[in-house]
Amino acid sequence: MNKWVCVGLLGLLVACDVPQAPVVTGPDGQPRIQISTSGLTCYNNRCLDINPAARSVRQIGNRTTRIPRDIDVSDGTVTPAEFEQMGVTAALAGGVGEGNR
Repeated sequence: MNKWVCVGLLGLLVACDVPQAPVVTGPDGQPRIQISTSGLTCYNNRCLDINPAARSVRQIGNRTTRIPRDIDVSDGTVTPAEFEQMGVTAALAGGVGEGNR
């Protein structure tokens, strides 16, 4: 019975679609993901808590870490490749909770 409950819950989670961040075209013609200023920024089913002012990023359940130096978040957008790079950095932060901001 527990197996079927778990399968049902997994199916429900998969059915829930995470709202994706708006994608705009940057001045260089590349697609850019708009960073949410009021919570999580989600793209390609990955959500990150990005704080451009503090230059920090956090994946849910992990500690907050610094945004890599080569990523410019000052205009409130990032490229999909930069978002992926921040996701890897946030995942490598490890730990539990928010850590230091």
